[in-house]
Amino acid sequence: MKAWETLSSRVLLDCSPWLRVSSEHVRLPNDVQIADFYRIDMPEWSQVFAITDDGRVPMVEHYKHGPGVVSLELPAGYLEADEDTETGARRELLEETGFEASSWRYLGRYFLDGNRGCGGSHLFVARGAVQVSEPRCEESEILTLRLLTLDEVRAAWIGGQIRNIATAAAVGLALALVEGGL
Repeated sequence: MKAWETLSSRVLLDCSPWLRVSSEHVRLPNDVQIADFYRIDMPEWSQVFAITDDGRVPMVEHYKHGPGVVSLELPAGYLEADEDTETGARRELLEETGFEASSWRYLGRYFLDGNRGCGGSHLFVARGAVQVSEPRCEESEILTLRLLTLDEVRAAWIGGQIRNIATAAAVGLALALVEGGL
Protein backbone atom coordinates (compact mmCIF):
# COMPACT_ATOMS: atom_id res chain seq x y z
CA MET A 1 0.00 0.00 0.00
CA LYS A 2 1.46 3.35 -1.03
CA ALA A 3 1.28 6.55 0.97
CA TRP A 4 -0.65 9.55 -0.23
CA GLU A 5 1.37 12.36 -1.77
CA THR A 6 0.98 15.83 -0.26
CA LEU A 7 0.95 18.32 -3.13
CA SER A 8 0.55 21.39 -0.91
CA SER A 9 -0.22 22.26 2.69
CA ARG A 10 -1.67 25.36 4.32
CA VAL A 11 -1.71 26.00 8.08
CA LEU A 12 -5.16 27.22 9.16
CA LEU A 13 -4.56 27.47 12.91
CA ASP A 14 -1.28 27.23 14.79
CA CYS A 15 -1.45 26.99 18.57
CA SER A 16 1.76 24.98 18.84
CA PRO A 17 2.73 22.93 20.68
CA TRP A 18 -0.84 22.00 21.65
CA LEU A 19 -2.71 22.10 18.36
CA ARG A 20 -2.11 22.79 14.71
CA VAL A 21 -4.76 22.49 12.01
CA SER A 22 -3.82 22.39 8.35
CA SER A 23 -5.46 21.76 5.00
CA GLU A 24 -3.60 19.60 2.51
CA HIS A 25 -4.06 19.00 -1.17
CA VAL A 26 -3.26 15.29 -1.57
CA ARG A 27 -3.01 12.75 -4.36
CA LEU A 28 -3.91 9.13 -3.66
CA PRO A 29 -2.05 6.21 -5.26
CA ASN A 30 -4.96 5.82 -7.74
CA ASP A 31 -4.42 9.46 -8.87
CA VAL A 32 -7.59 10.73 -7.16
CA GLN A 33 -6.95 14.15 -5.60
CA ILE A 34 -8.51 15.65 -2.51
CA ALA A 35 -8.12 19.41 -2.50
CA ASP A 36 -8.97 20.01 1.17
CA PHE A 37 -7.90 17.15 3.43
CA TYR A 38 -7.76 18.42 7.02
CA ARG A 39 -5.12 17.34 9.55
CA ILE A 40 -4.90 18.01 13.27
CA ASP A 41 -1.40 17.79 14.72
CA MET A 42 -1.15 17.36 18.49
CA PRO A 43 1.64 16.25 20.83
CA GLU A 44 2.46 12.60 21.52
CA TRP A 45 1.59 11.26 24.98
CA SER A 46 2.19 8.22 27.18
CA GLN A 47 -0.30 6.17 29.21
CA VAL A 48 0.56 3.75 32.03
CA PHE A 49 -1.29 0.67 33.24
CA ALA A 50 0.64 0.14 36.48
CA ILE A 51 0.11 -2.84 38.77
CA THR A 52 1.16 -3.22 42.39
CA ASP A 53 2.43 -6.56 43.69
CA ASP A 54 -0.98 -7.13 45.34
CA GLY A 55 -2.79 -6.60 42.01
CA ARG A 56 -4.04 -3.03 42.33
CA VAL A 57 -4.04 -0.52 39.48
CA PRO A 58 -3.57 3.20 40.24
CA MET A 59 -6.03 5.20 38.16
CA VAL A 60 -7.09 8.83 38.29
CA GLU A 61 -10.49 10.43 38.21
CA HIS A 62 -10.73 13.98 36.95
CA TYR A 63 -12.94 16.42 35.09
CA LYS A 64 -12.40 16.60 31.33
CA HIS A 65 -13.66 19.88 29.93
CA GLY A 66 -13.98 18.75 26.28
CA PRO A 67 -16.82 16.28 26.93
CA GLY A 68 -17.77 17.98 30.23
CA VAL A 69 -17.57 14.82 32.36
CA VAL A 70 -15.63 13.32 35.23
CA SER A 71 -13.52 10.56 33.73
CA LEU A 72 -11.74 7.50 35.14
CA GLU A 73 -8.43 7.16 33.34
CA LEU A 74 -4.93 5.77 33.45
CA PRO A 75 -2.11 8.10 34.44
CA ALA A 76 -1.15 9.82 31.20
CA GLY A 77 0.20 13.00 29.75
CA TYR A 78 1.92 14.76 26.90
CA LEU A 79 5.61 14.15 26.37
CA GLU A 80 7.86 17.07 27.15
CA ALA A 81 10.31 18.39 24.55
CA ASP A 82 13.04 15.83 23.77
CA GLU A 83 11.55 13.35 26.28
CA ASP A 84 11.40 9.69 25.26
CA THR A 85 8.16 7.79 25.72
CA GLU A 86 9.18 5.73 28.76
CA THR A 87 10.66 8.71 30.57
CA GLY A 88 7.40 10.56 29.98
CA ALA A 89 5.37 7.60 31.19
CA ARG A 90 7.47 7.29 34.36
CA ARG A 91 7.15 11.04 35.02
CA GLU A 92 3.37 11.03 34.54
CA LEU A 93 2.89 7.99 36.79
CA LEU A 94 4.91 9.64 39.56
CA GLU A 95 3.31 13.10 39.16
CA GLU A 96 -0.30 11.93 38.98
CA THR A 97 -0.20 9.04 41.47
CA GLY A 98 3.06 9.16 43.44
CA PHE A 99 3.87 5.64 42.20
CA GLU A 100 7.04 4.24 40.66
CA ALA A 101 7.41 0.78 39.11
CA SER A 102 10.31 -1.63 38.76
CA SER A 103 9.41 -3.36 35.48
CA TRP A 104 8.26 -1.63 32.31
CA ARG A 105 6.92 -3.08 29.06
CA TYR A 106 6.18 -0.98 25.98
CA LEU A 107 2.99 -2.03 24.19
CA GLY A 108 3.32 0.30 21.21
CA ARG A 109 2.16 3.56 19.67
CA TYR A 110 -1.53 3.96 18.80
CA PHE A 111 -3.46 6.72 17.06
CA LEU A 112 -6.93 8.04 17.86
CA ASP A 113 -8.05 9.33 14.48
CA GLY A 114 -6.49 7.79 11.39
CA ASN A 115 -7.94 10.49 9.16
CA ARG A 116 -7.01 13.58 11.13
CA GLY A 117 -3.93 12.63 13.17
CA CYS A 118 -4.42 14.01 16.69
CA GLY A 119 -1.09 12.75 18.04
CA GLY A 120 -0.20 9.28 19.20
CA SER A 121 -0.48 7.42 22.48
CA HIS A 122 2.40 5.30 23.74
CA LEU A 123 1.15 2.51 26.02
CA PHE A 124 3.06 0.88 28.86
CA VAL A 125 2.40 -1.82 31.42
CA ALA A 126 4.42 -1.21 34.58
CA ARG A 127 4.70 -3.96 37.20
CA GLY A 128 5.92 -3.78 40.77
CA ALA A 129 4.33 -0.38 41.33
CA VAL A 130 4.81 1.15 44.79
CA GLN A 131 3.72 4.50 46.11
CA VAL A 132 6.83 6.54 46.98
CA SER A 133 5.26 9.97 47.42
CA GLU A 134 2.05 11.91 47.29
CA PRO A 135 0.86 12.90 43.79
CA ARG A 136 2.40 16.17 42.54
CA CYS A 137 -0.09 17.37 39.99
CA GLU A 138 0.23 20.43 37.81
CA GLU A 139 -1.80 23.48 38.77
CA SER A 140 -4.38 22.67 36.06
CA GLU A 141 -4.85 19.07 37.27
CA ILE A 142 -7.38 18.27 39.98
CA LEU A 143 -7.16 14.49 40.32
CA THR A 144 -8.46 11.84 42.67
CA LEU A 145 -6.25 8.77 42.95
CA ARG A 146 -8.14 5.48 42.89
CA LEU A 147 -6.53 2.10 43.54
CA LEU A 148 -8.62 -0.58 41.83
CA THR A 149 -8.25 -4.34 41.80
CA LEU A 150 -7.98 -5.99 38.39
CA ASP A 151 -11.60 -7.17 38.82
CA GLU A 152 -12.71 -3.59 39.54
CA VAL A 153 -10.79 -2.27 36.51
CA ARG A 154 -12.37 -4.94 34.30
CA ALA A 155 -15.85 -4.13 35.68
CA ALA A 156 -15.35 -0.38 35.08
CA TRP A 157 -14.08 -1.11 31.56
CA ILE A 158 -16.91 -3.47 30.60
CA GLY A 159 -19.51 -1.40 32.47
CA GLY A 160 -18.77 1.79 30.55
CA GLN A 161 -17.28 3.79 33.43
CA ILE A 162 -14.11 4.25 31.36
CA ARG A 163 -15.38 6.57 28.64
CA ASN A 164 -12.14 7.94 27.19
CA ILE A 165 -11.48 5.73 24.16
CA ALA A 166 -7.70 5.98 24.55
CA THR A 167 -7.97 4.74 28.13
CA ALA A 168 -10.54 2.07 27.23
CA ALA A 169 -8.27 0.70 24.50
CA ALA A 170 -5.19 0.79 26.73
CA VAL A 171 -7.03 -0.95 29.58
CA GLY A 172 -8.33 -3.66 27.24
CA LEU A 173 -4.88 -4.31 25.81
CA ALA A 174 -3.25 -4.30 29.24
CA LEU A 175 -5.87 -6.63 30.73
CA ALA A 176 -5.42 -9.08 27.86
CA LEU A 177 -1.67 -9.02 28.44
CA VAL A 178 -1.78 -9.24 32.24
CA GLU A 179 -4.59 -11.76 32.52
CA GLY A 180 -3.16 -13.81 29.69
CA GLY A 181 0.06 -14.18 31.63
CA LEU A 182 2.20 -12.45 29.00
